[in-house]
Order: sequence, then C-alpha cells, then structure tokens
Amino acid sequence: MTQRKFLRMFLVTVLCLPLNAQEAQVDRDELISIGDQSIKFINYVGPYEFINTADQILGIGRFLGSGITPEISGKNSIGGKYEVVHIVEPSIEQGFDSDVFIVGNDAAVDHINNLRTIIAGYLETVYDFSRRDAYLIAEFITYYNAVYRKDMEMVRERYKEPVVNFLNPDFLGLDTHYSNWAGKTQMLIPLGTKFDSGTSVDAGAIADDQVVEEMRKEEDMGLDSRRGMVELREREIIKEQENLDKLRGELESKRKSISEKLDDFEEKEEPGLEERAVREELEKDKSSVEKAIEELEELQKKVDEETKEVLVMRDDISEDENKRIAAENEDVTTSTSLLEPIWFLTVDNEGDGIPYGRVVKYNSENSELLAVSKLTAVRGRSMAILPDSIIVIAGRRGSNSKVRLMLLDRNTLETISVGEHDIFPGSLMMMDGSDIYLVTTEKGEWRLGKFDTTMNRTAISQLAITPWTSISCDESSIYVQGAEGGILKLSNANLKEKNRD
Repeated sequence: MTQRKFLRMFLVTVLCLPLNAQEAQVDRDELISIGDQSIKFINYVGPYEFINTADQILGIGRFLGSGITPEISGKNSIGGKYEVVHIVEPSIEQGFDSDVFIVGNDAAVDHINNLRTIIAGYLETVYDFSRRDAYLIAEFITYYNAVYRKDMEMVRERYKEPVVNFLNPDFLGLDTHYSNWAGKTQMLIPLGTKFDSGTSVDAGAIADDQVVEEMRKEEDMGLDSRRGMVELREREIIKEQENLDKLRGELESKRKSISEKLDDFEEKEEPGLEERAVREELEKDKSSVEKAIEELEELQKKVDEETKEVLVMRDDISEDENKRIAAENEDVTTSTSLLEPIWFLTVDNEGDGIPYGRVVKYNSENSELLAVSKLTAVRGRSMAILPDSIIVIAGRRGSNSKVRLMLLDRNTLETISVGEHDIFPGSLMMMDGSDIYLVTTEKGEWRLGKFDTTMNRTAISQLAITPWTSISCDESSIYVQGAEGGILKLSNANLKEKNRD
C-alpha cells in the first residue's frame, strides 16, 4: 500500500479529517523535466482583421475549465476550436493522469503568448491558481510539450494507460511553428496527487538541468521565470510543511490518548470479556497510528529534500545573474571601472516583514550593476562596508538554517566566511570605528552584541532588549530599547548597564 493511500485510509478511519487534499493537481515535476533540444516558438507577425483582448483570450480557457472537476474524468470544448479532456484514473497507482489540451482545426491562436493565456485561464478556473502562477505554469507547459512533440515512448513510460490510449501520436505535443497548431495539437498537462490541505500545485515543481539550459538560451536567460518558479516552490514547501506538522501533532495526540487508556487496563488484574475486546481495539488503533507516523516521516524526508533542491535553484539563478551582468559589463571603459561604486541592498522577497535580498555593486554614473551577490538571503536593514569586505546579516530561522553574520568580498561579493553567533534577521547594524553593534542571542534572549570586523563577538549585554531596537551611541555609551520598553544606557566597552552596580 502506498504512503498516500495508507494515510488517506487512516485519516478516514481514525482521525476523520477532510480528504480534499488528495484531488488531482498539476504535477510540476513532470512539467519541467523536459528535453534538451532548442525551443524557439515562431509566432505570426502581420496584419490582423481583429485582435482579441486579454480578457477574451483568458475567457476561452475559463470556459473550458468551467466544465471540469479535478477529481472526476470529463471534457469540455468550444466547437471545432478548443477542447480539454480531463483523464484521471485513481485505481491505477503508477503514472500520471493528465489534462489533454486540444487545439482544433478552427482555432485562430497563432502566438505563443495567447496560447499560454488560454491555458492560464483554464488553470485558474480548475485548480484555483493565482493569475501569476497560472501564467508561469502555462509557460512551462508549452516548453514541455514542444520538447516531447510526438514522443509516445515517453508517454508510455510516464503516463497511465487511459492517457496513452487516448492520444494520437501524430498530434502529441506542440509544434514550434504556429502554422502547425490548429488541428495538429494535443498538449499534455500531467496530473498527480498531493498530500496537503488545499488546491496548490504539486510539490515537485523543480526545473531540471535540461529545462534550465533551454531557458538560458533566451535573451534574458529565463531568469524571471526561473525565479518565479523558485518563489512558488518555496510557498509550496511552507504549506506542505505546515500540513505535515499539523497531522504529526494530531497523530502524536492520538497515540498519547490511546496509550493512556491502555495503561488503565494494565492496572486491572482480571479484565472482563468486554474490557478485553476494548483493549484489543485500542491496540489496533495504536498500531495504525504508529504506522501512520512512520509513513509521515517518509513524506517529511521528501519535503526536506525538496528544500535542499530549492536552495540549489536559487544559487544557480544568482550565478547566472552574475554571468549576465559580467557579460554586459565587458565593454566598460577604464575610466568607468575606476569610479567608486555604490553598494546597495536590494529586496527580492518581503519575507513576512523581514525581507530577503541581495547585495549589489552599483555604478552610479551609468546605472549599471557591476556585481550581484550569489547570497540571496541577505536580511536586516543595513550592512557594514569595510575597506576590503562587506558584513551582512543573512539566512533564515528554521530547523535546518540559521541567521548569521556573513563576510563578503567587497569587489566580487563572493562569500568569504560565516559568523558563529545567531543574529536577529531585522537587526540594525551600527558601526563605531572598528566596532559593530547589532542584536544577537544569548540564553534564549535577544541581547545587544559587539563584534569586530572579523565577526568575532567581543561583548554582549547582560540585559535583554527588544530585537527591533534602534541603536545609538555617544563617545562612551550605547543606547538601546530594553525588552520591557525602557531605554538602556550601556557602556560601549563591555555593554554593561551604566548607573548600576
């Protein structure tokens, strides 16, 4: 029995939780594990008799989606133009279900952006994707189907038999030339099941090396689309982790309750027939709970692995961005290269109030970026710019991650070293000569820390402070806001409170 099927049965029989989490969803693993051939869509450019609005084009996809229910096979069409056949077969465990998106003989679509818009409207309606996510997924669907054009061998290996039997091998996928779309297109949207509580996309949305290489051939290296996929993936992981944590708590609570009841039976010397029957039933329930917990941990391993993959994706994007910037600046003149640059913190993600961003090296004369840090989790609101290096706060608080000081090369923005002490992500960073003051931790409390330019902590306050405190100083004192709200006056030498013994 599969992990998902066992947990599904357990939720029904023991916990009685809702099961809409298992509806068929777009399987993003399959969307982006596409081939390595060059994909360049050729669109029609010329006179038009009329031009549909974006809403009209979206409306085509929305109409098609209005007749589809995710967990039930079905189809909907706009006569002679577009049709979607939704194939789901839960009795077959291996392989993908699929939406088959058909471009009919009378279809007028002749630009890849319009085709993606139709698909996006469909995805919004059936799977409740946001507009932004729907467009992003639609882009990958078109790449996927162009690479696997007429590749029935792939379909037989990865899809369920009802999908294979439905397809016409001559029409499978998407041709790169618009003239071969109408009447010759059966696009696959691979579907799978997902363990979560909503209608989000499948957790396996990872672009493999082949697809990334394909996107790199675009003028912009596909950076925006790839970054969008990473952001969606991160939201996906957070949601899945929340659902796993919730279920884990419920299972542990159930196990504890059953164990307590069984302990009560152990105290009885001669239980009756009815009591023995109850105890046997409790033992069965406990066994089921323990098995469910084991299966849950297997799913947790998958989430942990997905988290690592997302971090690699972010690093790859940063590396490509640096390469692009380097290429753009190859022709910078000598006089330009000698100008003093500006170092700046950019924001990539709002991060629930404490943004994630990067350090950029900026040419104020021509507005060019001279370098971008690979480090994408720069936090805080300030940085310390030293003669040969830059100190930033970076990272995130979690079971497998920390927020620390990081030392970057001032010219290349490459990481030199990582500090040893936990830092508040939103801390201010104040420099006074060669001393750096910021919010750090000690014994589970936020404290003011004093660091040198090699990120060694040379002093720490004895009193707790509010992590969002301002940090001010005069010749001999540092001023911060205490955890209880008042302003603390600390010695800048050892951070002990002044006016106290």
